[in-house]
Amino acid sequence: MTTMNPRVAQRRRDVSEDRARRRLRWILGIIVMVAAVAVGFWLIRSPILSVSSIEISGNDRSDPSRALNALGVIVGTPTIDVDGGALEREIEADPWVASAEVDVRWPGAITIRVTEQVPVAPARAGTSWVLMSSESTVIGPVPSPTEDALVIDIDLGGVEPGAIVEDQMVRGALVFASSLRPDLATGAVVYLEGGGLYATIRGHTVRLGRPVDLDTKATVLAALIDEGIAEGATIDLIAPLRPAVTNPQPQVEGEE
Repeated sequence: MTTMNPRVAQRRRDVSEDRARRRLRWILGIIVMVAAVAVGFWLIRSPILSVSSIEISGNDRSDPSRALNALGVIVGTPTIDVDGGALEREIEADPWVASAEVDVRWPGAITIRVTEQVPVAPARAGTSWVLMSSESTVIGPVPSPTEDALVIDIDLGGVEPGAIVEDQMVRGALVFASSLRPDLATGAVVYLEGGGLYATIRGHTVRLGRPVDLDTKATVLAALIDEGIAEGATIDLIAPLRPAVTNPQPQVEGEE
């Protein structure tokens, strides 16, 4: 019978115990790692790191809450789930919104700043009317304008809310309309004739021509009217620094 050397047996026991300790440390390490991940996952989706406040500003006519509801963002939503870029795009889908800025701050605050379109005037769209903004954006349908409303009587055809009109004549008409003094805008009509822009303002026919310098033309028009011109006179503003005023021809006796 062979007897194992006590030193060799002890060495084998030491090696076996060392392997067992290493295996135990490895298992404990895995358990700690899994526990840390589980705690982290719970923490990041817990009420501690969820949305606690939503502040909205600049929304007089738009409704950013629709975008929030569409994306499921409410108080209590985990902050990690809030996509600020997606929320901006959803808010900007509202035709009333020119731009939106969304700031998501940890642990759970959302700030939304909205810049809305500046409405200018209704424009003709086939048999109906749409409200146009200063950025040439179709804000949405409106009722037929009243007689004292400023209108763009240029047919846009079929346009949808949110569409941007690229036609330079329409863009020019909007620049002129937005530059008009409020007292001159009442009942004013901007339209196309013979390939150029015209306007009817306070009974005067105003020739505007190409869609250039239209803010200057609006300023010159106001100055001419303030100086006093004959009722029904035609005003030529094609060259705004050299305006021309043509008085109405006197009616010859016997003419109707």
